[in-house]
Amino acid sequence: MIPVSRPQQPSVVLKRNAAKWLANLQTAIAHLQTVKANPSATKDEIAKAVKNVENATNKYRHKEIKDLLEQIFHGKCAYCESKVTTTGYGDIEHFCPKGNSRCIHLTFEWSNLLLSCERCNDAGHKGTQFPLAPSGKPLLIDPTDGVTDINKHLKFSWDDVDGATVVGLDARGKAVEQIFDLNSICGTRKELIKHRTNYVRQTLSVLKIALETGNSQAIALLLEHCQPSSEYSAFARIHVLPFLAHHFQIPEAMVLLKEFSKQSPEYATFVRIDQFPE
Repeated sequence: MIPVSRPQQPSVVLKRNAAKWLANLQTAIAHLQTVKANPSATKDEIAKAVKNVENATNKYRHKEIKDLLEQIFHGKCAYCESKVTTTGYGDIEHFCPKGNSRCIHLTFEWSNLLLSCERCNDAGHKGTQFPLAPSGKPLLIDPTDGVTDINKHLKFSWDDVDGATVVGLDARGKAVEQIFDLNSICGTRKELIKHRTNYVRQTLSVLKIALETGNSQAIALLLEHCQPSSEYSAFARIHVLPFLAHHFQIPEAMVLLKEFSKQSPEYATFVRIDQFPE
């Protein structure tokens, strides 16, 4: 997971229709509740009312909205950083779940929509889960909120035994790790773990070549892996980018290091950003 900058409401479709869609959804929900409360309602009437709620809810599934989310998330899952094409078509995900009664008013809210792989978003993982801290604030992390220091809550670790792991450092980090099952090699995410570990292993092998030989092509490839558009770039930011900036003193790497440090004070300390001039 990495911070993602969200432009302010770029969707013409949402600007034009969000209020109307929400009103229609609320009407459909109220009608469903009325039908269910009627002891003489038939199964067909209830099924029809349920279908009306589903149809009203699904208006957010518009190509323009999906295309915009794919653009700002670089085609990657907001949570596990896999390319959505790796796991399927990808979903428009509601950070505050549309299936949660407390979140109905956010069904068509641009700031509540993320791009997610189908696995992270399925019923066995996030689904309608939305745990809250005792303060009432969400435990899960929205990478677009502009205030959460992701590196304060999650550690992107590498070792030769466990491979590439995402470790929760506190209650919020642990909620992310557990709900999305980011490290289980025996569960439903074993393909994620295998793909992520292989990807990071190959990246670190290229880093070793670069450190031993100074090969310019290796350095260029490493810089590419540090870009927000690359899969699992959170790992490259920790394990690769500091070498490119400090050891090789690549100007573009220094720029990236400073940019990422502005997003995360925790990261800034780790990469020793104070050693670079303004």
